[in-house]
Amino acid sequence: MGDLAKAVAELELQLEEARELGAIAERLDTEIAANLDEIDSVGSAVREAHYELDNQIAEHNYAAVEESVNSVVGLIDPRTILPAVDAVLLLTAIRDDRALPSRAWPHAFDQEAEADNSPLLTQEQLDAQQATELANAAEDWEAHWGDTDWDESQRDDQWATDRAEHENDALRNVVRTAAGNIEKIIEGIGETVWPDLEKALGAGDRDGAIQHLLEALKAAQQLPTAYQLYEVNLSRLYTSSPGSLGAMGEHLMGVETWLTIRGQNGSDS
Repeated sequence: MGDLAKAVAELELQLEEARELGAIAERLDTEIAANLDEIDSVGSAVREAHYELDNQIAEHNYAAVEESVNSVVGLIDPRTILPAVDAVLLLTAIRDDRALPSRAWPHAFDQEAEADNSPLLTQEQLDAQQATELANAAEDWEAHWGDTDWDESQRDDQWATDRAEHENDALRNVVRTAAGNIEKIIEGIGETVWPDLEKALGAGDRDGAIQHLLEALKAAQQLPTAYQLYEVNLSRLYTSSPGSLGAMGEHLMGVETWLTIRGQNGSDS
């Protein structure tokens, strides 16, 4: 083989190797992008759940609220998210010819799964809110009606009527606070923690990404308790004033009526 033929053969070999390397780099980029999309889709789904909560809570649709809460809890799963994080970091290191990152499972996730995290909001706090609002309402009522020329019976009757309204107002505010707690937790995950996780991942910071994932996990673990608090107080509001729940209250009253009639018919038979 002449010198020219050898040179051409070497160039063709180099070109083929370059093509192979280019194909490998392209496959790496494709896999990196797929794993990044998987991680981003979690944040998008959490933000979508937060967006949908607004109407669900406004309509007192507790079943839909519970479904949104459960969906977010299910999304924040280190067993599925961390492998995607590690895949991005590993493939990026291979592509860029950098040192390979650790892929060790962080024990913090196991410890967190067993942790007893204090809830951000408790029934005691809600009871205190309700008591404060009722006390303020009583003071305002006295300031407004205190000089009215009523006998004791008229005064008691008027206060009983007005107090019932104030109690319902206070309960509605308690439900709003409990619902707002759910929204705050989910918003924090979607709007703050998850973007920070993605920034850490973009910087190749595994420790930072793990820390933000742990923050998201801690927040998600608050959600079942937060939902129970919301449901309990929504039930209290329904018992006190079914009409306060709008269409949902009418639906529940209809179900109760149907069950009562069915029970009576069953007894008669």
